[in-house]
Amino acid sequence: MNTAGTTSPLLSVKNLSRHFPGVLALDEVSFDILPGEVHALVGENGAGKSTLINILAGIIQPSNGTLEVRGRRTVFHNPLQAQQAGIATIFQEFNLLPHLSVGENIFLTREPRRGPVIDWQELHRQAAAIIKELQITLDSHTLVRDLPVAQQQLVEIARALSMRPQVIVMDEPTAALSEREVEQLLALVRSLAQQGVGIMYVSHRLSEVFSIAQRITVLRDGRHIKTGALEDFNEEQVVALMVGRELLHTERSEHHPGEVVLAVDNLVTGNAARGVSFELHAGEVLGLAGLMGSGCTQVLEALFGLRPITKGSVRVAGKTVKLTTPREALHYGIGFVPEDRKHGGILPDVSVLHNLSIAVLKRVLKGGIISRKKENALLAEYGKQLHIRYSDPAQFINNLSGGNQQKVILARSLAQHCKVLLLSEPTRGVDVGAKAEIYALIEDLVKEGIAILLQSSELPEILRLSDRCIVFAAGQPQGELTGADLNQATIMHLATGLAAEQGPAAENLVS
Repeated sequence: MNTAGTTSPLLSVKNLSRHFPGVLALDEVSFDILPGEVHALVGENGAGKSTLINILAGIIQPSNGTLEVRGRRTVFHNPLQAQQAGIATIFQEFNLLPHLSVGENIFLTREPRRGPVIDWQELHRQAAAIIKELQITLDSHTLVRDLPVAQQQLVEIARALSMRPQVIVMDEPTAALSEREVEQLLALVRSLAQQGVGIMYVSHRLSEVFSIAQRITVLRDGRHIKTGALEDFNEEQVVALMVGRELLHTERSEHHPGEVVLAVDNLVTGNAARGVSFELHAGEVLGLAGLMGSGCTQVLEALFGLRPITKGSVRVAGKTVKLTTPREALHYGIGFVPEDRKHGGILPDVSVLHNLSIAVLKRVLKGGIISRKKENALLAEYGKQLHIRYSDPAQFINNLSGGNQQKVILARSLAQHCKVLLLSEPTRGVDVGAKAEIYALIEDLVKEGIAILLQSSELPEILRLSDRCIVFAAGQPQGELTGADLNQATIMHLATGLAAEQGPAAENLVS
């Protein structure tokens, strides 16, 4: 039975503030989490959510204000104290050790022992039980480095659940999951809440928030804007409270495609994708949609030279090319924004300036030496064009919001004068404001004649941006959709393989 609202709070945040040099990241934020409640925390990047999460996780301490766990005032001086108090945190960015197994990561520092020796059999038995509870398919003996991004996220969730916490803080837990996995996770969250666990659910996906939360707290610019029951809000009201401004570019502009700039004929990449053929025109967005493992991501990786093309041909501007390395792809004007920006896009402990200029070193050399003046001019040019927000060119890029990190990666491709952009999950983990800005940027690039190949697990994103969409299932294209046929129901019909199973009766769905 859901006990939300019937007992005293599990966790209370009272007038919490946190100062950093020159920045007030949190300004007297207050709310609480009740037993059996899913409490959504929403706000743009930079609203203070990450700072609050880090305080609850014991990574940093508040400058002012108090935390209370079951009515008892406390301060967490380290993550272990937070865990011992019953607060488990699932971070958006993974904190896994890739060279260890799934089971070892789940019970890291808490391994079951038989005397002084780790009881490996018991560790994997307990890990398997947690995995079964999550209703997912994972082998506890598999090395984390051998797992795709979505399954690595599930390992993070399994580790948090293994602590049997009173409160679970979930920071964008579905960012890397397919729609089916999202449904499974939300069902698990509801089950945990019914058992009396309090959930702080942080997500940019408002559809999830409205499907699962009992209350919503909105932050903006470090301040507490409003806490209220779900029925007191609709999505438009939440967005207005989050951004404090009108969002522009919410509808797709009309595109006017030009000549064919990329042609793919019967492409095969190992066992991941096969029979892929399409033409991509200048000034258009071609979407690739499918469930996890459908082959969409692997097609983009193959076209950027990250995955071998084992059969078929690729033509760029009418010329047959070989794309065996990213250097070759860039030479032919193909740029790539990967789905996992932390591990495949940015250099986290390097400045914003160098993250951009590293891709075009020849442009910033003077007498064989890197010219800081030229670097700064390059950043100023693309920073203005893409509205990149940073405090200083020397600022580490991992201190930027997710949306601004994504813009730097986009700027890198533009600085290389790419004519084709391969975008894999371009708005993963960014807030609604940054998402609208990235959409506007994509529209501007298309108007300039750049061709976009877009892969996204968010169907509203595919529908919002794409002129056409190829739907994949089990590594094969199932059909191309345009016009009125390009809708969520038809995409899912193809993505789940229903059209193929129904045979000729479904031919009208497949072009």
